[in-house]
Amino acid sequence: MPDASVIDTNVLIVASAADEASVFPAEGTPVARPEDREAVLSWLTAFERDDSRHVVLDWHWHLCGEYQNKLHPAQDYGWLVIMAKQDRNQVAWVGLEVDEHGHAVLDDPLSSAVTDLADRKMVAAVLAAQADGHDCKLINACDTDWLDCAQALGAVGVEVTHLLPDWLREVHAAKRA
Repeated sequence: MPDASVIDTNVLIVASAADEASVFPAEGTPVARPEDREAVLSWLTAFERDDSRHVVLDWHWHLCGEYQNKLHPAQDYGWLVIMAKQDRNQVAWVGLEVDEHGHAVLDDPLSSAVTDLADRKMVAAVLAAQADGHDCKLINACDTDWLDCAQALGAVGVEVTHLLPDWLREVHAAKRA
């Protein structure tokens, strides 16, 4: 099975903010330093160009719906990467069980640990891709919530790759202080 990634929406936003052709404003992200935004853009560009790396999407479009809530579908680089992967059949398609509000259903203790309801679909997608045999990770740029639930995620084999680990730890520590 190919390498697959669930990409948190914040990665697409930060990368889009760094892309000169995107209408997404740099000040629209919490990542202030241009070099940090560029690092995220570089990761996403490398991901897009690597045919062996697949993006995880769900059959009922819950993940893409999340992306579309934040990105301009015709101009933001992050969205264009997702569509390019789909066009090239570089997608690991999964099914997600959602509740009546469209939030992914997770068993405890994950449901208690992942307090951001929108993030639950990301976790559920990783678990579904892994169950299908993919080596799957969740990719994060600037969401500190992933640090708060890291222990619970690790206990079920969900690995989060933080593209800006130093920045993330610094911001997380400041929030907790």
